[in-house]
Formats: sequence, C-alpha cells, structure tokens
Amino acid sequence: MLRCFVTWLLLVATTVLVAACCGSVSCECEDAYADAIGFRFSSDPVAGFRAADIDTVFVTRVPRDPKQQPRADTTFIARGTDSVAVLTQPLVINNATPFSQVGNRKLDQYTYTLYLAKSRRAVPIYRYQINQVELTTDYQADGCCTCYLNTGKRVVTTDNKGVSQQFYLTDPAANNQLIPIVLTRR
Repeated sequence: MLRCFVTWLLLVATTVLVAACCGSVSCECEDAYADAIGFRFSSDPVAGFRAADIDTVFVTRVPRDPKQQPRADTTFIARGTDSVAVLTQPLVINNATPFSQVGNRKLDQYTYTLYLAKSRRAVPIYRYQINQVELTTDYQADGCCTCYLNTGKRVVTTDNKGVSQQFYLTDPAANNQLIPIVLTRR
C-alpha cells in the first residue's frame, strides 16, 4: 500500500513539475505568416508603380465553394502617402487579414482580386487575380510548445495582361517567413 502511495505521489509530483515548467515557457511560434500571401509593388521606373498608384488597394474575395452563396466581400487598404513605405511594405492577405475569418474557413477557400482605383466604383488602372491557393500545414512540437508550420504554399494567379502564373511561396528555411509576389505593370 505504501509503495502504491509513493508511486502515485511521484507521478503527481512529476506531472505538477512538467505542468509548471510548460506553464512558465513562453512559446514564440512566429507563425503569423504561415498561410499568408504577400504582394510587393515594384518601383521599377519602366514596369513598376508610383506611390500615387498604390496608395489605395481594393481587395475582393469570393468563396470557392458554390454552396457558400458566392457573395463577394470587398475592402480597401489605405497605404498612406509616404512613398518609401508604400513601395516597400508588402500587402498581406491572410486568414483574418484584411477580411475577418468566417468560421474555420482559411484563405485557400476563396479567390481574390486586387485592383488599383481611386474609388470602389472607379475603373481600375490595374487588376490582379488570385485564382487558387493550396496550403499544406503541419504542427511542430518542441517540448512544451506546439507551433503551426506551413509546409506547402502554392498560389495560382492571373496578372493584369491575362497571363497565368503559379508561385511556390513556402519558406525554404521552414520559418514561416513571408515571401512576397512582386507585382509589375507588365
């Protein structure tokens, strides 16, 4: 009986110590960009954009599943007037950015259109479509921390001229870093 009690006590003590250890560990997963798609506007004098062209970017998303009543959501991103920041800061589409996440639907369950215009109803000077996003994800456990890891990110797009491309945007170092697609006028 005493042996069982001692064994039980050691088990409880070990569980408490492990829980206390994990409870005091701060997990730094750095997975904010795991699923994200980033875009950077080229500032090339011939094929790039001027800051005034990209001070406001409209983004429309439509659910890929026709049962979701494909209603388009549109939002705009005001990028400001600082030409250096506007040209260097990426535009990011993520599960909850710039739209709120609906249920458990991730960004791969939508198609997106980016367009540049002075207002929502104005004729766009540039349009870029994201036709398909394929995400492969996993969880990576390290002691007390479990972090989200993107192991595959393929994006199929159509540019302003109607040319389709596909991009593989998975961080080769497996650090979930944002690898932006560079947009040009051509």
